[in-house]
Amino acid sequence: MVRNVFKIFARSPFEPLHEHLKKCVQTASKAPELIDALKKHDSVTAKTIAKEIMALEHDADALKQEIRDHLPKTTFLPVDRRDLLRLLSAQDDIADRVEDFAVVATLKPGFPVPDVLVEELDRVTGLIMECIQGTVVLAEAMDDLLEAGFGGPDMDRVFSLIHDIGELEWKADKRQYKLSQKLVAIADELKPVDLMLWAELIKNLGRIGNAAERYGKELRNILAR
Repeated sequence: MVRNVFKIFARSPFEPLHEHLKKCVQTASKAPELIDALKKHDSVTAKTIAKEIMALEHDADALKQEIRDHLPKTTFLPVDRRDLLRLLSAQDDIADRVEDFAVVATLKPGFPVPDVLVEELDRVTGLIMECIQGTVVLAEAMDDLLEAGFGGPDMDRVFSLIHDIGELEWKADKRQYKLSQKLVAIADELKPVDLMLWAELIKNLGRIGNAAERYGKELRNILAR
């Protein structure tokens, strides 16, 4: 049941957005589980996890719409309404990108995970999940910053956390490139459809990290105004 977000906005403009972010992060937490199922050649479990991801993404969409419908248009807010909507859109991208990843990962039953890709795939996934967890820490830091009146050491901490997410996403990009190189190296050994699906899967995995970085950038834009 969605909480009465109008009453929540009276306390903090970020609190309802944080509720939505938690749902997006919960969606993202299923991605490693899906990858593990693929590595075990467990199509049934992979399909089940994909359905869970889609259900969570649907819940995130419903909460997003609830927030949009109740976001005050005239009541004074410490942050511009348009900035809050952009931030909401950025964090919603996290759940959307995870759903895209799940769809591709389960298009073909028995989708093979070549052994040569496993180690690099795990590294990329680990870095991306660090990015996602970084958004949670950043959201909590924004609560502290709001209480401090958008100043002092809390401001420095928020900027540092935003920078950390950007660094993690950059590292994930580098590992994603290495993963793509390994895929190209075995391209002749794969069926054309598997090669196509892996290329798309790697791209969508990277987009999850990109969404986390975008969340940080939107917060930086808010603070820079």
